[in-house]
Amino acid sequence: MARRQLKIVRLLEPELCVECRFAHTAEVETQEGSFQRMIYCRRLDCDNWDVVNSEPARNVRLDDVA
Repeated sequence: MARRQLKIVRLLEPELCVECRFAHTAEVETQEGSFQRMIYCRRLDCDNWDVVNSEPARNVRLDDVA
């Protein structure tokens, strides 16, 4: 994955991401070193994000993308 500044953000309406063509599931490493299953979004301007309390992600491993 290209080096980007990846952030962990809260989703306002998570159920909207389930059918979104830009959303993929991923294993995300937090700053504390723990891994969590999250949604990785390729859309950079989504209105469904709450970025006020975002935190940086250390690493993201995407599930197989077709």
